[in-house]
Amino acid sequence: MVNTGLHRELEPIAHGLASLLFRRRQAVDKELSAHSDTLRGLIRAEDGSEVVTMQIEDTQAKADKARDLLDALDIMAETAAQCYELQTGAAFLPASGGRKSRLAYESGAVFEARQWLEAHERQQAEQFVIEGTPLALAGDRDWSDHEYIWQMLDKIRVRFRENFASELILYHKGDKKGVDAIAAAWARSRKVPQVTFVPNWRAFGKAAGFKSIDQMLDTPKPLGGVVIFGTTGIALNLADKAEKKGIKAMRLTDPKKKTKT
Repeated sequence: MVNTGLHRELEPIAHGLASLLFRRRQAVDKELSAHSDTLRGLIRAEDGSEVVTMQIEDTQAKADKARDLLDALDIMAETAAQCYELQTGAAFLPASGGRKSRLAYESGAVFEARQWLEAHERQQAEQFVIEGTPLALAGDRDWSDHEYIWQMLDKIRVRFRENFASELILYHKGDKKGVDAIAAAWARSRKVPQVTFVPNWRAFGKAAGFKSIDQMLDTPKPLGGVVIFGTTGIALNLADKAEKKGIKAMRLTDPKKKTKT
């Protein structure tokens, strides 16, 4: 178009082309965000069924395609913007929205800042790595004997130090009352690290408590043992599943209920 009768149309056409590419990039970016949100929801709702697994795989495939398209549009949009600036000598600003291309801001300073943030985040994460051997705990929500639980956990802690030569890490569901609450208070008092596996009632409904049990058993750190206080279905389920995996389970009942142990 340069040195032709269309030269005067160069500026609006070049600007319109670049703006079109940036608008398309924004649309694909929203599409990718939607796929990411859907994928997070599916992962939380994963129940081992083939239907959910297929949905996860399908959504991930769509997200991968959207990411590849987004990368291509980044290059196309920024190239068009640079061509506009080269031909007109004016800075390019899209007709609507912002110039939100990663390439537009990929300067040396930004790159160095990203590197610093990544290193900082790794350092922060390392501070929260818990060393020790996990003990999974579950029990009745109406348990009333605090002293009994504290005494038993003190004994188990000593056994862990002797058998595993490491500190005990307490795993529980984080209930605000009963066995979990008593054990959490014990852990805080003894400065024992604890990890809560809070049931996701929205995702799993009535099965949420049992899903939390499965999460305790499936963590990368192998369990050193399981202790249950009481006879609730979730607690007994934890003991049964642990023993099937070859993990020792200790079953205890509330002395105040005068039940055989």
